[in-house]
Amino acid sequence: MAGGEHSVVIESVGPQPWQRVKDPQSLPTASKPALLAGHLRDLDDEALGRLIRDHLVPLDSERGYRVRWNSFWAALGFDPVLRERATTIINGFLDLAESALAADDQDANQAKRTGKFFDRCEGALDRILNRADEPLAWAGAAAASFNPAARIVIDKLISAIDQHRRDCDNENLWAALDHIKTEDLGTSAPRLRRSQYRE
Repeated sequence: MAGGEHSVVIESVGPQPWQRVKDPQSLPTASKPALLAGHLRDLDDEALGRLIRDHLVPLDSERGYRVRWNSFWAALGFDPVLRERATTIINGFLDLAESALAADDQDANQAKRTGKFFDRCEGALDRILNRADEPLAWAGAAAASFNPAARIVIDKLISAIDQHRRDCDNENLWAALDHIKTEDLGTSAPRLRRSQYRE
């Protein structure tokens, strides 16, 4: 990250974003992940950067807040536009923290706080980027409404159907469906082939 290639200074958090957050911005709420992603896309980098900095880690264990926190990070991870913007913002935070630590002019408490902020930013970056490889990530923020197990099954079903549209290989489709039933859904009941319905 050295070299400032990612540096985006977010004025709303100042040149030392690791300073204690005294007045965190409220996380937005939305009834559906796609609506939340749309709301977040409408924010400028100043507002989005402030939300990211203020909520790098959960501030509260209260259930409603945790739901909003998880939804916020899921939206940043699943929406490709938000993922790119958030990655740029967080890399900018990492650059600032890295430069401050390299300068070695902070007292022990400041250096500790800066180091902790750096670690939290790296954790947030992983949280976002790992979403890109998750099942249904290609579907965008709408996929965040499904739990991880459901995303796996839906992704495999869509992939199997899409493959069948390309190659019309029924046996491969049946094999994929049987695999989903036994491995992902934990059921061993045989699936009736179409031919079994015909006389």
